[in-house]
Amino acid sequence: MNPGNGGWVIGLSLLAAMILGVFHLPEWAPAWLAWLRPNWLLLVLFFWAIELPHRVGLIAVWVLGLLVDVLYAEPLGLNGFVLAGVTYVAWRFFERVRMYSVLQQAMLVFALALSAEFLRVFAIGLASERAWGWSVLTSPLVTMCLWPFLFLLMLRIRTGIRVE
Repeated sequence: MNPGNGGWVIGLSLLAAMILGVFHLPEWAPAWLAWLRPNWLLLVLFFWAIELPHRVGLIAVWVLGLLVDVLYAEPLGLNGFVLAGVTYVAWRFFERVRMYSVLQQAMLVFALALSAEFLRVFAIGLASERAWGWSVLTSPLVTMCLWPFLFLLMLRIRTGIRVE
């Protein structure tokens, strides 16, 4: 990511997404509320990959995924693989996805987030004896519901700062 032409905005938004991903709820909040945590990094990365595919590279995404693995204390390479897959899908179909309505894009984000969550739960389930639950569906649903708002916000930031 070149810091010129607004590359710092891309880096800052990805850093903010990583911070939001590890942000904990207050102790007084109910435990089930943690199931509703969206996949912020997937949302932000998908936005930049469809809007500016030439600015987001697979090696940068893989390194970002390794940082997220360390941040979340998950098996090394898991998030790199998942985020690289999301980036590849966005690269492969970015022209088509940009023609979709925001609601159609939200459905695609749901499918990507659900497949990413299944991969993560499966890999973590192989490494430990955790049971599967319905919480696998809640995070992709919340991620899908946040997509239209995040898309419009990021688009306004991109055009306002002229990230090219």
